[in-house]
Amino acid sequence: MKFQLPQFIETEVNIIGPFTLKQFLWVATGAALLFLDFLTFSGYFAIIIAIPVVAVSAAMAFIKINDVPLLNYAAYALSFVLGQKRYIFKKDGGSVITNKK
Repeated sequence: MKFQLPQFIETEVNIIGPFTLKQFLWVATGAALLFLDFLTFSGYFAIIIAIPVVAVSAAMAFIKINDVPLLNYAAYALSFVLGQKRYIFKKDGGSVITNKK
């Protein structure tokens, strides 16, 4: 009996139109925040608030660096900034930065 093995298991499936589920959720969250923004504020102040909301939601949905989503890079940066760092000096190779406790 032959079994067909799934291929391309690391690619995300487009669920809602051309968007994956994660992309759709980021776009929907941005749209909801824009709706609340324009419902609460008016005029130029609403537009000033809307520009960063659109930029962040679009960046989180669509930007990938080396096939890694931007959200992962933000998590890596946050853990590096907030994590404990230890500087160890090695006489022959210079100093080494480690994040181990």
